[in-house]
Amino acid sequence: MTSTATPTATAPPTATGESGNCQLQLQLCVRGNVPWPELPVHLRSVLHDNQRDYEKYVFNYSLKNQLRFRGNLASKVFRQEQRYYELLIQKNINGLGVFPYHLADIVTKGLRVTPFNYYLDVLSQLLRSDKSYDTLPNFTAADCLRVLGIGRNEYLALISELKTHTPRSLLFSAKPNPLDFLPRLPVRVHMEPWWRLDIGYVLETDIRLVTPAERSLLDDLIDFGAQPAGKCDYHVVQSLYRKGLIYLDVPISGEDRISIPPLRNFVMNRVSGDYFENLLYKIFVSADEHMTMAELAQMLQLELDSVKQAVSFICRLGFAQRKQTEHEAGQQHASWLDCSVAQLPQTPQITPLNYNSFDLDASPKTPKPQDNKEKDKDNSSSIGYLSSDGNTSDFSFANLSTPKASTNTTGNHNNTNNTSHSDEQELSSELEDVSERTTTTKATPAPKSGKRVGFLFDSTLTAFLMMGNLSPGLKNHAVTMFEVGKLCEESLDSFLAELEQVSLLDAEGEGDVSRYFAHAVILRSTICSLRPLLPGGLDLLRLECLEGLDWQTRDRVLEKKYKFIVSATPLTATLSHMFSIPFFGQFMRSSDATPMWSKLFYNHITGYGPPSLLLCRGTVLKSLPRLFLGYGKLLVNILHSDSYVLNSENFRNLNEQLKNGCVLLQGYGIRSVGQLHYESFPFQPTDARQAKWASHRAVQQLSSQLDLRQQCGYITFLNTGVPDLGCEDYELQVRLKQPQRKARASLPNAKSHVPNTEQLTSYQLKSPDENHFAATPEHGPANEYTSADCSQLLASELANCASPRGELVSQNSVELPLSELPAADSLELPDAGTEDWTLLEVNFGVPLFDVDTNTRICEQLVQQLSRDANLEQLPASAQQMQALFLEFVRQCLYFEDDPATPAQLLEPLQPTRPLPYPRLNLAFENGRVGYWNGR
Repeated sequence: MTSTATPTATAPPTATGESGNCQLQLQLCVRGNVPWPELPVHLRSVLHDNQRDYEKYVFNYSLKNQLRFRGNLASKVFRQEQRYYELLIQKNINGLGVFPYHLADIVTKGLRVTPFNYYLDVLSQLLRSDKSYDTLPNFTAADCLRVLGIGRNEYLALISELKTHTPRSLLFSAKPNPLDFLPRLPVRVHMEPWWRLDIGYVLETDIRLVTPAERSLLDDLIDFGAQPAGKCDYHVVQSLYRKGLIYLDVPISGEDRISIPPLRNFVMNRVSGDYFENLLYKIFVSADEHMTMAELAQMLQLELDSVKQAVSFICRLGFAQRKQTEHEAGQQHASWLDCSVAQLPQTPQITPLNYNSFDLDASPKTPKPQDNKEKDKDNSSSIGYLSSDGNTSDFSFANLSTPKASTNTTGNHNNTNNTSHSDEQELSSELEDVSERTTTTKATPAPKSGKRVGFLFDSTLTAFLMMGNLSPGLKNHAVTMFEVGKLCEESLDSFLAELEQVSLLDAEGEGDVSRYFAHAVILRSTICSLRPLLPGGLDLLRLECLEGLDWQTRDRVLEKKYKFIVSATPLTATLSHMFSIPFFGQFMRSSDATPMWSKLFYNHITGYGPPSLLLCRGTVLKSLPRLFLGYGKLLVNILHSDSYVLNSENFRNLNEQLKNGCVLLQGYGIRSVGQLHYESFPFQPTDARQAKWASHRAVQQLSSQLDLRQQCGYITFLNTGVPDLGCEDYELQVRLKQPQRKARASLPNAKSHVPNTEQLTSYQLKSPDENHFAATPEHGPANEYTSADCSQLLASELANCASPRGELVSQNSVELPLSELPAADSLELPDAGTEDWTLLEVNFGVPLFDVDTNTRICEQLVQQLSRDANLEQLPASAQQMQALFLEFVRQCLYFEDDPATPAQLLEPLQPTRPLPYPRLNLAFENGRVGYWNGR
């Protein structure tokens, strides 16, 4: 006899390496109903040739992915169908997942589990364990808000209410039941006429409490099956839904198309990382109104049924809209036309949480303003309306006592079903704005066709748009850009209208907040410049969401929709794989350490740049490195954060940063921070102002190695106050030499006039600052000068130390030949290679922080860079620059003369793999990258 006991949980095979491929194959076998006898041999070995382990895996996978019982392997390994769905619901509640709407015909009809009581159990579980609202995943929180009307503010009030009603005598015993404080009825949800109604779990006692119109509709559903919601009376449908006697189905076919407008009522909490949530985000960033669901499933290489279930859920939440035909729009009941404004999802009604009973005999009627005026006086404090982020501004009920079930039953029901006149006045302006947008949408011409321009950004831009108080309606667009990962051409008009309200004049006196305003203003001008380049228009794409797709799927999505991609710069997110279409942006960004490698790379191939030190994780600085002597300001580049300026005397603070990751230090100024200048490329020979920077030796050397004509971006120049001498003997290849071990010599005798050659070699340094101020690394500078005044004293002390015989006397009375050190004349009369401005950084793409640089780059994109001839050569140019960069990094990972170097370090780096972190401490000084010996 087959056992029907619940299989115990078992961990799936480890998803690493080959086991990860086996894991994927096992999942495909479960979905393909492959029984144990037909399972491949290598998959059996993963399961230890145990059929029982395969059955456990099938059962747990079916529960986790909410597979139907009938028609799947779950019915072969577990016999009790009802128990299977009970466990599925309980597992989903424990995991805080969304309601399984695709199984509503089973769980609602058979188990009488509706979305309303399902989310009541989810919230009561959170309240019992006293967990925060942020514990709810994003889509679960959004659906709770839609069904229960409970957002973040309401949840906090619930916690306060529970604590208020917990007497001290019960602190260590029984606690109040959270269900007593949760709503007794669902709120009025948004419905579409093309949704379908079906009968739920109806008892005889339920029939006694319905109106004749409601009973007639129930009879029709029993006799004729599911009906389109638009053919039925809207008020009857809402009443039956709130009583839990019907459920709503959102049908999606393979030929349907959807559009994703700016999000409303999306709750930004956390991501759970489960299969269904990942699928929702993939559809967000991939779907558009030009693509059918069948084409979308084919492009994502997913099952059509899975895609239809996910799209149905998105449409149910109001985050997507199905493109309807005129024939469907004309077949509606007259009551739906009267409720067109009431159907708006951005202002859902909220059921008061102190409402504990309702009148089932009351029939839904159209609210009358004169009946609602008096009722609002008593209940206005318990009803609020949602803002765009899912929170209420005037929802205060924390101190209200819970009324009894027999108190004001009818009055509360009427107040729940009707919208108050005062609330209508508060929302009148918002409803008018939405009505205007709806009217405009109907009059909008056909959507643009053809390939588009993709503008790539990262989460930093969305943070700027959400953090600053820029525009009232800009937050919805910023949330859409972050969560959906895309803002389509169809939504750009409203987005530009919101950006137009932002002015740089509003940022005066705001300090650091002014950059939020600058990004918004420059973003608008960028969109206006790039949008007309192609007939299809422009889409805004978030890099992190594209990275959520595997690179093959991402390339298929981009190749189908976009002709080329333009990137904002600088980007903080990583790009694991280069795009297969032309891309104006950083050619390499595969790890968090890439910006550090890039700065060192640009300095090395040009021979220009401030003194720089790339330190490995775990390095401990006991004294200020000699190459920074004379610099009072240092630029610190760390992982996962913006760079910042540090006073050189506080260098020991870097040891905390070095515990967590590598750090790049750069000389940034003597007494104050250096001056910065941004210059765009490609350079225009006719522009006299750019001719000065185009003739810079660093730019000339950079142009000989990298493509600055077909790409676009900007170069950051730095003036620290110290002229850059460049590099005389330039060599493209990096040659790291192992440090030679030398015997420690005693200090030279004070009477000696001829220094020991080995002592002189260890004492001499190329920089005059270092020769004068650094005597021994153990005791620091010989004359105790560590401030920025060191460089100021240098010139005068060099002159005073010179002897009549033309020799320089050191602090240790050792006479060093003057010819061994830089002459004083070289400081005053620099050679032809000296530059006041040095190279700090090179960025490819379009900046959003500098108006002049942004304008010049956009002009170049419009005039010449977007031509087909240039786009054809762009991928090959990017590959050449990428290969040169990867070879530089590889050479910096090992000593050239070390025979013990691992073989994998000698092989070329792969662009598809993350860029390695530094293994050796590297220094850029005098135009070259070399090994830093710790001094």
